[in-house]
Amino acid sequence: MKIKLIHEVRAVKSKQELANIIKAQRISERVLQDVLQKLKTGVTEIAAAKFVTDGFAKYLPAQAGGTPILAFPPIVAFGKNTANIHHEPGSSKLKKGNIIMFDFGCTVNHYCSDMTRTYFWGEPPAKQKKIYLAVLEAQNRALKKIQTGERRAKVIDNVARKFLSSKFKNNFKHGLGHGVGTVIHEWPNFKPKSEDIIPTGCVMTIEPGLYFKGFWGIRIEDMVLITKKSCKNLTNVAKDLNSAIL
Repeated sequence: MKIKLIHEVRAVKSKQELANIIKAQRISERVLQDVLQKLKTGVTEIAAAKFVTDGFAKYLPAQAGGTPILAFPPIVAFGKNTANIHHEPGSSKLKKGNIIMFDFGCTVNHYCSDMTRTYFWGEPPAKQKKIYLAVLEAQNRALKKIQTGERRAKVIDNVARKFLSSKFKNNFKHGLGHGVGTVIHEWPNFKPKSEDIIPTGCVMTIEPGLYFKGFWGIRIEDMVLITKKSCKNLTNVAKDLNSAIL
């Protein structure tokens, strides 16, 4: 009989643990909507990141035991900086025609949320629209694979990766996603060579992306609960192309 390892037990969330993750996600969604209202041409990445942290401080004023409010330092990237997967906000100013990337999350009772949305500051050219739609399609294909009952991490990763590589070779440069819990990256992981089997009851991110160094990148990330035969998307923020054009 197989002995369950701690990380396998930890991955399966109780009702209360799941409630904390969902609450953290709903707060993140409120912060995102607030931040989008504050964006204007000329604002810096650092200033936009402060909108994010101030928003979390507003909705999560203080947590017991000094629990950190942020799940991780927010990623805010404009223009060519969106091609940097782990970009740290800097002095770059928002310009018309820029792509904008937000990747952030918060904690509720130690449990994390995680979400990425990519936006266009003005009507994007056809090529950028095409790439955005390709990333969205890759995410949808992975979700549909999970909904069929597939639980082999590398198979799910490959569905998205194969689709993107058929159009844009070697531009998807990270795993498709990871578990989320009391830390922002926990077991299991969607990676090309992962031997992980995704258990029912765990929360995973699905975050395909394409990155073109020196130009720009696009990533879309949702959190999903893995159910017995399908999955439930815990992210409630529009991601269709029209919604991505600001």
